[in-house]
Amino acid sequence: MRPKILLAGLGETGALLAELISATYDVVAIDTERAVSDRVHGIDPTGERLLVIHGDASSAVVLRRLDAEGFLAAVGCSGSDEVNLEFLRLAHRELAIDSRLALMHDLHWEHRYRDEGIEVVSQDRACAAILASQLEPGQQEVVGIGRGRGEVLQVGVLHDSAVIGRRLADLHPRRWLVGAIYRDDQLIVPHGDTVFEQGDDVLLIGDPEILPSIAALVRSGQSEFPLQHGSNVVTLCNDRVGQVLDETGYLIESTRAERLEAIACEAERPELEALAATCEEKDIPCELSCTGDDALDRLLEEVRRRDVGVLVCPPRRLPILSRIGLGRSDTARIIDQVDSPVLVCRGTFPYRRVLLALAELPFHAAAARLAIDLVGTVGAELHLGVSHQPLMVEGADHRERIEERRVEIENLASLYRLKVETHILEGNPIHQFERLSRDFELLILPYPRGRSSFLTRPDVGLNLIHRSHCSVMVLPHDPVA
Repeated sequence: MRPKILLAGLGETGALLAELISATYDVVAIDTERAVSDRVHGIDPTGERLLVIHGDASSAVVLRRLDAEGFLAAVGCSGSDEVNLEFLRLAHRELAIDSRLALMHDLHWEHRYRDEGIEVVSQDRACAAILASQLEPGQQEVVGIGRGRGEVLQVGVLHDSAVIGRRLADLHPRRWLVGAIYRDDQLIVPHGDTVFEQGDDVLLIGDPEILPSIAALVRSGQSEFPLQHGSNVVTLCNDRVGQVLDETGYLIESTRAERLEAIACEAERPELEALAATCEEKDIPCELSCTGDDALDRLLEEVRRRDVGVLVCPPRRLPILSRIGLGRSDTARIIDQVDSPVLVCRGTFPYRRVLLALAELPFHAAAARLAIDLVGTVGAELHLGVSHQPLMVEGADHRERIEERRVEIENLASLYRLKVETHILEGNPIHQFERLSRDFELLILPYPRGRSSFLTRPDVGLNLIHRSHCSVMVLPHDPVA
């Protein structure tokens, strides 16, 4: 006797599902419309593999009439989340079916399904993932698995990929794994000694926060800064914009950024016109625009409408009151309101030596990916600064977590065949990084939006942004709970 599947709804999706699974399972399908019999007659003319029952799937009376023996799972495929939820509740209560799956139409119903222990497939998420995969050649999000939020990706290995000829164990997977490799129509269940080859289709499973970067590595290993954030270098035009122009030009020439976009208020139109002439003289592609409001918040609203890969701004001194948490510096206000990296230009270019600051916890992993991508794009050395305060101050647990982050960053860099030189800094992190920054052209660090500072607990990141001797690239992120 074959296992049975109980199905509610024989619309287009339900009928297709019944056709797909009837080769393996006996399907018992419930639908209110008698006309569905004609629609599914071709699936099983004998009625041996597909039994159609006319009735309301959300009725306990209808389900009690069924033979409860042999059901492996129940699937809700009706056009109503309300009907699907009630049907699956009853399938569990009346027929003791534990494995239940729903086709979810409205995302607001997800928590109701989850509360009942019901797995869901979202039409909206599935369609969005398929469309997105068409926009990213060589990479597909696998839909209908996990939470539908990018935990599973399939990616093809191109001829120039950095992983070709390397063992899986050499990649030191953390928070991700290779679930399968498809090679020449053969399924390979990978192990540590499995070697990647050109043309492999690799199924990746892992943390959605890091999986896109791992997919990019497996696919080609190429650096694409700043395209993962946006296409253009953007600046707010004022009387200090000349301080950032040369470094901005270098960034456009050395990376995949397309052009400079400068935004100014009406009062700064003369500076905008002067900038246009300078950009033409220096052969920097640019697009200039003027907004009528000179408030910083309004200018940043305009920035958020743009395709921003990097937002550049001149350096400013850290106001005394900001050091003790009384007010935010303009630079901090900018970081609070944007998603792209923010570059504080001090003219220390070209970037030959880049320092990634592991100065405090929590450390946002995206900053490490940013540093790796940037040095790969401009051909710089990558250095990692790790701050340790005296053990009696930071505690053994804190130091252990810092060391875990250090190892993760070094392993991630090794995936891209980048050698990282690590500098262990003992003592006050602000003073140590400020001193070390003299030896570098660029400092990269993550910074949480809206962070407060106190006289007894200085904001390490904000001090480094304002006090470093080299240019600083900051990756804003939401505070970690």
